[in-house]
Order: sequence, then C-alpha cells, then structure tokens
Amino acid sequence: MILLPMAGISQPAIEFVNGSGPTSNGSVLTNQVITFQQNVLNPTTGTYIPLSPTVTATFVINNQQFVLPVAQNPNGGDVSFGATDNPSGKTPGPAQIFASMSAVSGPPAADFSSTPSNIGTGMSMADNYGVDVFTSAMGLYNANASTSGTYFMADLTVTFSAPITNPVIHIVGLGGTSGALGFTTQLTLTTAGLTMTELSGSKEFSVIGGGSQIINTAASPTATTGAGAASGSVMINGNSVTTLTFQINLRGDGKTPTWSTPNEHVGDAWLIGVSAINTFVALPIGTTTFTAQPLEHNVNLQWTTATQQNSKYFAIERSVDGANWSSIGQVTAAGNSQGLLQYNYVDQRPMTGANYYRLQEVSGDGSSVYSAIRNVNFSGTQIAINWYPNPVHDQLTVTSTSTLKSLTLTTLDGRILQTSEGFTSGQSLDLSRYPFGVYFLVIRTSDGQTRTAKIEKN
Repeated sequence: MILLPMAGISQPAIEFVNGSGPTSNGSVLTNQVITFQQNVLNPTTGTYIPLSPTVTATFVINNQQFVLPVAQNPNGGDVSFGATDNPSGKTPGPAQIFASMSAVSGPPAADFSSTPSNIGTGMSMADNYGVDVFTSAMGLYNANASTSGTYFMADLTVTFSAPITNPVIHIVGLGGTSGALGFTTQLTLTTAGLTMTELSGSKEFSVIGGGSQIINTAASPTATTGAGAASGSVMINGNSVTTLTFQINLRGDGKTPTWSTPNEHVGDAWLIGVSAINTFVALPIGTTTFTAQPLEHNVNLQWTTATQQNSKYFAIERSVDGANWSSIGQVTAAGNSQGLLQYNYVDQRPMTGANYYRLQEVSGDGSSVYSAIRNVNFSGTQIAINWYPNPVHDQLTVTSTSTLKSLTLTTLDGRILQTSEGFTSGQSLDLSRYPFGVYFLVIRTSDGQTRTAKIEKN
C-alpha cells in the first residue's frame, strides 16, 4: 500500500485573465478578441505576465436562427455578447463582455481545471475571465415555441491565432429561470475530428454523445451552480487545434406555457473561457523541456537540452514561496553538445505545501543562467492507492481508498496513450498492446485530486 500526498502538477499555462479582453458592456454582435496571458506558476494562481509571441482567441457568433425586432434588441441578435436577462424591460440588460468567472452563477474554483494534469485546481474565480454569451429566449417566445423542447439558436466559433494542443474550455453558469420556468443553454461541438473529455465540473455538468455535447443534467435548471446550473471544464482532444465551432442550443423544462411575457427579456447568460499548457515559450537555458511531477512521495524533475556550450553542472534549486531559493542538488552537465540530452533529478524530501523548482546552468567560467519555474504542491492530506504488478506484462490492477474518476497512461514526455473514465477500484488496465518501457499513469479521483505513478512494462 502506498500513501500519496495530494499534489498538483506544475505546468506553465496560458489563460484568460483580467486585462486580456474588452472592458465594455453589450449587447453586441461584434467579434471578440481575447489575448492569452501566461501563468508560469500554474497551478498557483494570481501571477500573470504577457505571452510572447502573442496568441489570441477570436469569438464569433453566426448562423443565428432568430432575428429579434428592434424593440427587443436594437442589433437584432437573439444570441449576443455582453448581455443578461431584464425582468423590467423589453431589451436585454447590459453585462460586461469579458468578465471574471465569479460574475455569474457562483461556481467554486474546484469545478474548473487549468490543464488536463491539474484537475479541480489552477483556476481563480476572481483572476480568470471568460467571454459573456447571452442566449435569449425571445426568439422562441416570438415563435410561440413549446417550453419543453430543445432548440438550435446559433453557432459560436472560436479561432486561435496559433495552433493549441488539447485546449481546455471553461463553461460557467449554464442555466436560468423566469418565474416557474427553468431553462439552460447546452453546447454541441461540431468541428470535424474533435471530441471533448470532461475534466471537472458541478454535479449538473456532463459531457455526452461520445464527447460531442455539454449538457446541464438538472431536470429543473436554475441560475446557481450546484443547485441547477452547470459549470465545469472540458479538454478538447486534438493536436494543433485552430478552430472550434459549437452549436448553441436552449432547453426549457416546460413549467410555464410561454418563454416570457411581452414586457421582459428572458435568457441565459453564461461565460466561456480557455486555457492550455503553455507550449509557446522557449526555456532560457536552451532546454527544450523541463517538467516537475509528483511521483509517489517524491518529485521527479526531468529536462532536455538541445545545445550546451562549456556547461559544468545544473544546480537544482527549490523554494516554498517563489522568492527565496536554496540549492538541493547538482547534476553534472555534458560540457559541449549539439544534440538532445536528457537529465533527471528526484527530490526525495519535498516540503508540505508549495514546492517551486528552477534549474541553474553553471558554465566553466562561473557564469550561469536560470530556467523557467515549475511548481508541485503537497498538501499533506493522504489517500491510499495501490497498483500491481509493477513491472507489469499486460493487466495492471489499481485500487484506492478514494473513488477513482479516470486513469490516463502517458509516455515519459507526456503524450497521452490511453484514458479510462469511470474506473472502479480493483479493475485492471490493459497494457498488453504497448511496447516494453517506462510510462506514467495519471490517476484522478472524484474529489479532484491527481496522482502520477511510474509504471514499468516488460
């Protein structure tokens, strides 16, 4: 039996934060351009710096199924940016186009995941932002449509200025009410060749349809996350993703005969944000990769260099606050090299709480340069997980005292080979089709914790 401390995996991320987008209110139909910022300390939140090169996401509403009269919305949009419901007027109420994730529905930060390796962590409801989308019900009201149906309203297209691998989409607050009527926006991913995997979310948040639909499972939707509104994060399964298109649908629960009254504007205001592992920034010392991952009760540091010139050694430095550093070990460098070289160091005594790591490459003349910073957090809370046999030939059995949500098998460089969702303690993972070697098994529990096991296949 192995007792594993709770840990988050350090992976610099790109995110939507305050200052990334417009500060004005809607309702508007104009395209919205958001500029990613980088969080080098992810999953620690609160410190964001500009990303170079600049990477943006452009949000476009098209294929509107209903056009509203001027009295209901001067721009005619039944789906628009920066708006909300208005119980005392015919036009939608104004809302901030680019708002903090706390602006609607009251979701907890644990419903969201900054990257696929940081489940239920890495996002701040105050610091992270999303684009406000308003799905008006007035087109359905004007058409006298049944309130117990689900209707296609418009398309939302998100275009990235540079390809992104496995982007994470954050959805905040699908759901609303008007009197006794409950309703909710639901999304269908229509981009060919792409699917979604749920990473985290409220009890109402679910991905169905073979990874193509985000739905609110509440029979009677409300505007509050956890009490009838759906919020959560999904990973887009795809390499070099440049465009995503979602169908926006609106579902009613049928508890009133009409969607609205003549003198109000009813609809569902929700947010959409994006984050991803930062693959755009080169490390200062010429390394092509630098990772820090919890491995049982240790932290495994790995880095790769593309070139070295007169390099003497790497000093591994650790900090508990990101400001005060101490050396915990050294690894001898190759000296001079023009090819890829891999290095490894294991911190066998990580501190409880935050552990920040950086590399100092020291040259023969005494000069030195530093790498980017990686972070692993050990909270001290323990769960018991057992996996056997290890080494394994075909079937690997995993047991846990905490409910398991998913297992993900990766190569040492992080490439995903297999994901098994809804995994039950005592079940086995079939590894027979993989070649001999060493792999990482990322174990996610239903309470949002992530563990990484080193597996040897023979």
